[in-house]
Amino acid sequence: DPTLISRQQLFARIVGGLGGRAAEEIIFGDSEVTTGAAGDLQQITGLAKQMVVTFGMSDIGPWSLMDAAQSGDVIMRM
Repeated sequence: DPTLISRQQLFARIVGGLGGRAAEEIIFGDSEVTTGAAGDLQQITGLAKQMVVTFGMSDIGPWSLMDAAQSGDVIMRM
C-alpha cells in the first residue's frame, strides 16, 4: 500500500528536516544560528510525537500513547 510509511522513512524525514539547522551551525557557528529552522523544528517535533504517541514506534514496544482530553496527561495502551 503506497499510503503506508515505514519507521525508516519517517526517521529519514526527520533527519532531512534537521539539515537546514545543521547547515547553519556548520556555516555560521553556534553563536549565529537563526530562527529560520523554527518551522522545520515544529514539523519534526510533531512527526516524532506522532511516531511515539499515535503509531507506537518507540523502543518501549508497540504502545500507543493517547493525550487525555488536552490535559497533558498521557494514557498508555497496548
